[in-house]
Amino acid sequence: MELAFLGDSYDAVKRMWQELLADWAPLYAESRFIPKEIRPDFEKLTKISMLKDQRPRYYSILNDPCTGIRLPSSPKKEGQKHVSIETIIMQIKNGAQCVVTFDQSIYRNIGMKPKEQRQSKMRRLAEEECHSFYYVSHASFLFAFPNKEALKRVEGILKAEGIPQNRIEKIS
Repeated sequence: MELAFLGDSYDAVKRMWQELLADWAPLYAESRFIPKEIRPDFEKLTKISMLKDQRPRYYSILNDPCTGIRLPSSPKKEGQKHVSIETIIMQIKNGAQCVVTFDQSIYRNIGMKPKEQRQSKMRRLAEEECHSFYYVSHASFLFAFPNKEALKRVEGILKAEGIPQNRIEKIS
């Protein structure tokens, strides 16, 4: 997240995730992806508070890197622009019921189409017994879970709110 992008349509989608998850496992933003100077405006706009060390019993995490998720095979480190699948796995293993990650990472010239790239990320999660699906749109998000029940719960919430099935991509 950068100041230049605050208030774009992606933030409306993030606010929708906050509203849809609020009654089940409220969504909190991983603060390292939100610069300190825009946190108050980000929280006001999206209604998503920053994740604190003291966490509620049930919670979800929003990772909001500027670009998205690195491919599992990528040797590059994560930073403000990218998060790794390993970080998402750690967040799930540390108690998050759901981890929602903004992902616009499309690597060109690697011989993999965008869907193949998304599938490789979900397969890496599955190797660690994490469950996942993608919400695929102009603002794509990876949803990751500690178990199949949590995945089914969130998938049901999205469907009940009118998210079309063709926007949900599962591991194949």
